[in-house]
Amino acid sequence: MSFDLKHVQSFVAVAETLSFSVAAAQLNTVQSAVSAHIKTLEVQLNRTLLDRGRGRGAALTAEGTAFLVQARRLLALAEEMARDPGAAQGAAPLRLGTTVTFAQSVVPRALKAFAAGKHATPVTVRTARSHHLMDLLENGEIDLAFVFDQGAHPLRHATVQIGLCWVAAEGVSFQGQSSLPLAFLEDARDLRRHAFAALDRQNSITASLGTHPDPIGLRAIVAAGLAVTVMPAPAIVAPFEDVGARLGLPELGTMTVSVYVARGGLDQPAAELGRGLVLAARG
Repeated sequence: MSFDLKHVQSFVAVAETLSFSVAAAQLNTVQSAVSAHIKTLEVQLNRTLLDRGRGRGAALTAEGTAFLVQARRLLALAEEMARDPGAAQGAAPLRLGTTVTFAQSVVPRALKAFAAGKHATPVTVRTARSHHLMDLLENGEIDLAFVFDQGAHPLRHATVQIGLCWVAAEGVSFQGQSSLPLAFLEDARDLRRHAFAALDRQNSITASLGTHPDPIGLRAIVAAGLAVTVMPAPAIVAPFEDVGARLGLPELGTMTVSVYVARGGLDQPAAELGRGLVLAARG
């Protein structure tokens, strides 16, 4: 099935503004043309994309929400081909969202395997906090999210349990200090809970806590040998190491990591990348 890109542009504009008049102004056309474009799409797809209630703005239907993901990818591919006709190779890029920690550890291993597979689709990677990535996923701005589990969710595709480790810079020692310096992100409540619950069970180590607003800043503090943090075992890469046994720290247990896929976005490449992320997280 082929689509007129003008019709797709009209649909995306209305879906993002929820207004036919605003969309028409953005596209430098008239409202009746935008409406006609979307009606043509609905006939082609044999589904209703927008709820056009009288006296109120447009609203996406469930089918419209699913199609919006594909429509954005189609427009992105068209834009890429316009810039460089040979670059897109017939496929819109998969847009992966993940945390800084996973982007610097687990994700490169998964992408290397994905690139060698039969679905060598281009991939872009965006980093943010887990909860923010879920907002991007629900808004259709990314296709997959690989994050710490966000609970029961209709977009959750796969989960994996991974062990947690005490992590510090390679070779660092905190002997002679009055307390063990711990560092976490300000909103890393689950990791802090695991850490202090384990220390409470051992009841022989005094710890101090420092929190940081930015993941890159936190990594700088730990890499400098100034603090210990908690990371998933598969995410430990140089210059960090698992220091739990060497420092006599207690076991931490596990956490759940999940792959979430946007509505309408689970095609073969997305499914393959999701499987690869789970395998890489298992180590």
